[in-house]
Parts: sequence; structure tokens; C-alpha cells
Amino acid sequence: MVHRPADSRLLTNLLQQEKDYSKQLSQLLEASNASLSSFTAYASASPPPASNVILSVAGSLAAADEALRRYAVGVDEWRETMRMLKDMEDDVGNIMRDREILVTRLIKASKSSQKSNSGSNFRDSLLLGNGHGNRFPSSSSLSLSIAQHESRPLSSSFSSSTKLAAAQSELQACEAHLAAKERELEVKRSVAVRDGLGARARAMIDCGWAWGEIGQETLRALESLGNGGSNHLGSCYQLLII
Repeated sequence: MVHRPADSRLLTNLLQQEKDYSKQLSQLLEASNASLSSFTAYASASPPPASNVILSVAGSLAAADEALRRYAVGVDEWRETMRMLKDMEDDVGNIMRDREILVTRLIKASKSSQKSNSGSNFRDSLLLGNGHGNRFPSSSSLSLSIAQHESRPLSSSFSSSTKLAAAQSELQACEAHLAAKERELEVKRSVAVRDGLGARARAMIDCGWAWGEIGQETLRALESLGNGGSNHLGSCYQLLII
């Protein structure tokens, strides 16, 4: 299986920008709340029926802010799904780094095993004869030849083979674990985008519908102020209905 290198920089950048966007929405709602307080205070100094209309409109604006607040919650839900996705991508990235370490270890163990095998082949050639007509060399010449050829103990061959087998086993286990995590990540990525953006889109629909209804209620309330702007307000209301 071909492993793509994990690079979460784009996702990290997205999360940072969405965090800033969410912060701006929160600040907007705070500013709107302060504005509504001033708007309500202005109504108290206005004569009726204007004061009653302004208070009614203030209630509509507060409802509009509440709809926007629900949309902000949808944005936060989207951010949370992407944050969990980044955690999974980071996990896969850590596993891939472990895999690189195990590959390096396997290469070193393989080279060490090759050296040990070359020494073993040399001893076999001495035991089988070295081309001088003697089936078995004398013990003194055998000891001398082996001593000149290698300085490690005879047990090094067994140790190198054990290390090689262990390195192979660890890498195989890591490969299987990495493949499973990558498959899981692909599924989670689709689910995160679907569910996260779905929650944001539904909040957007609810916010838009609520603002339309609230806007119509506000226009109806303003019609009670007199005939001076009734025709204009009535035409706006008809356009909203259409």
C-alpha cells in the first residue's frame, strides 16, 4: 500500500481561520446586544405610539440576533468535527514517523545480518577445504584463518538474525496498523465534512427563515406609525411575500 505523507497544514490553517470567524461572530453578537440596549433606552424617551413600535422592533431585532447565535453554534459544531479530524490526521502522521524509524532499523539489521552471513560462509569454505588438496585443514591454520577474518564471536550471527526477524515483525505490524488507520481516516474525513457542513447548512437555513419572518413582522409593526411611509412599507412587505 502506498502511503501519502501526512500534511495537516491546510487543515490547521482552516481551523485557525474558522476560529477567527467564530470569534468575529461572537463579537458581533455582543455589539448587537449593546446596540439593542441603546435602542430600547431610546424608545423610553419617545412618545407613544412610536415608543411601542420601537419596543416591538427591538424585540424583533433581539430575535434576529438569537437566530444568528444559533448559526454561530452551527459554525462551532463544524469546527469541532474538523478539529477531531485533525487529531486523527496527527495520529496517522505519528504512525508514519514510527514506520520510517522501523524501516531504518530494518535496513541496519539487514546489513548486520549480511556481514554475519559472509563470515559464516568463510568458515564453511575452510571446513570444506581451501584448494590445497586437504579435506580438513589443521586446527592451527583454521584458528589462525578465522581469527584473521573476523573479530566478532560466533554468536553474533544468531544475534543478527534475531534482530533482523524482530525488525521485520515490527515493521509488518506497523504497516498493518497504518493501513487500518488510513482507511479509518478516509471514512472519518467524509463523515466529518458531511456532518459538520450539514449542521452549519441547517443552521444557515433556520437563520435565513427566521430573519425573513422577523423582517415581515417588523414591517407590519411599522405600518401602524401612520400613512406617511405606509405605501413604501407595504410595497416592501409585498416584495418579501413574493
